[in-house]
Amino acid sequence: MPIETIELDCNIFGQFKVGDNAVYNATLLSDLVEANKGGRFNKPIVLQTASIIEAAAIQVFYRARHYSIEGVPNIAEADRQAIADKQIDKFAVVIDNLRKYNVLDGLGTDIYDELHKLRKYRNKVHIQLDVDIAGVSRDEDRQFTIARAIWAIDLNWKVLNHLGEHYARPPHIRGHVQPLRLPRLT
Repeated sequence: MPIETIELDCNIFGQFKVGDNAVYNATLLSDLVEANKGGRFNKPIVLQTASIIEAAAIQVFYRARHYSIEGVPNIAEADRQAIADKQIDKFAVVIDNLRKYNVLDGLGTDIYDELHKLRKYRNKVHIQLDVDIAGVSRDEDRQFTIARAIWAIDLNWKVLNHLGEHYARPPHIRGHVQPLRLPRLT
């Protein structure tokens, strides 16, 4: 599948430094994808996509917790107040709360399971850990295939694009973070 690199306005970041770091890491991801001859960088591509998605998703909850005047589009005020009372920072908890508050429902019913699968692959940053998914080899070269990298790239684009479209900050305060330079399947 052909992959192109494009810029995505993803005005969801409430913390400048997190957004700035997401820009840096999205550029790094794009560079890895461009240099991925023969699947050499499949593992870092998968790890990078999970990290970017996690940071972006946490920003939705960060804003719900800290930006009570601004609010968060598509999250009811009662839900925003419930989120404000929680500490949501582990990727598994983040995914479960995305599901609880229907944040990614527009991406299909299996999106949350796909994110949990990506989370398990991301945990393979620790070489000694196994991926806790039935039928997945313990051999990293069999786990991190080109098909897996393409799946992660596609998932990354879908989630970030959805968040940018449905959970952007108000127009008058957008643009304090540069667009993300991201790979996307064409």
